[in-house]
Amino acid sequence: MPQRAAEGSGAVAIATAARRRYVPPAQPGAEQVCLLDAEGAGKREEPAGRFLDEARSQVTNEHSAEFRFAAKPDTWQRITKFIEEEAECCPFFAFEQFEEGDDVVLRIIRPEVQDR
Repeated sequence: MPQRAAEGSGAVAIATAARRRYVPPAQPGAEQVCLLDAEGAGKREEPAGRFLDEARSQVTNEHSAEFRFAAKPDTWQRITKFIEEEAECCPFFAFEQFEEGDDVVLRIIRPEVQDR
């Protein structure tokens, strides 16, 4: 039987579900070329390279790149902003963002290349 905190102890148990978010490509059929120019790069909240360098680990394969970040108070918001900015210059990518243990994970997913 679940136990409650002792009355007056101030202890509160809060169970929270891990967050998960999927952002489909804005233009799935777009040419797979980054559209970022110097002006766009200057408007970014933080340089993409510097942000991705903060990842605890990176795993890449043929279809995606996965970056794991320490779950700090601002990590979720920083990844959300990165996705917004990256989707503008690379509208062919899909993005996945989720919490797993002590990590916040960013997965950048390449579209399947169709034979033409």
